[in-house]
Amino acid sequence: MAQRPLPAPFVKWAGGKRQLSGELLLRTPLSFNNYYEPFVGGGAFFFSLYRAGRIKHATLSDLNSDLIDSYLAIRNHVEKLIKELLKYPHEKTFYYAIRALNPQELNLVQRAARLIYLNRTCYNGLYRVNSQGQFNVPFGSYKSPRICDSENLKEVSRALRGVKIACRPFEKVIRNAKKGDFVYFDPPYEPLSRTANFTSYHKKGFS
Repeated sequence: MAQRPLPAPFVKWAGGKRQLSGELLLRTPLSFNNYYEPFVGGGAFFFSLYRAGRIKHATLSDLNSDLIDSYLAIRNHVEKLIKELLKYPHEKTFYYAIRALNPQELNLVQRAARLIYLNRTCYNGLYRVNSQGQFNVPFGSYKSPRICDSENLKEVSRALRGVKIACRPFEKVIRNAKKGDFVYFDPPYEPLSRTANFTSYHKKGFS
């Protein structure tokens, strides 16, 4: 039976598995107890498992606090988030004003709206931060990006109900895994070349 198209990732993330989810499902146990994804990123594989009806209990985690805050905001305050995103215009000056904001000075919903907005309107949908943890991707060239996908955000919120969401190192998260659980590791890849070396998902990067 074909899967429903939603929910789907609410951000574009380097190394995302949207195109490979079907192949991954073929190599996944049909039944398991708890699901752990310690490098969740855009969550493409989690949403694929959810649409296939295989998720009973799940823990999603990542070291990127802005990303995890967005998951929490969607799970707990999706209507407020949609209302906030609908205020944001696709405009270059506004983009750089939003980019310059310190996420730590914003509330949870505002932090999530900022990340989603920047992701939808920045160059090539790339999430990248410098060594100070500051988002530094320039304004993109999209003509009319879909800044607020209300339908998908609501479906994502439903999928996240009851899901544990944490900003923690993978070593600490997987200590809770037991026999019969399924852990999906999708860490940053060893680059094939110097120009393919991308580890800027987090201010400390990855070794």
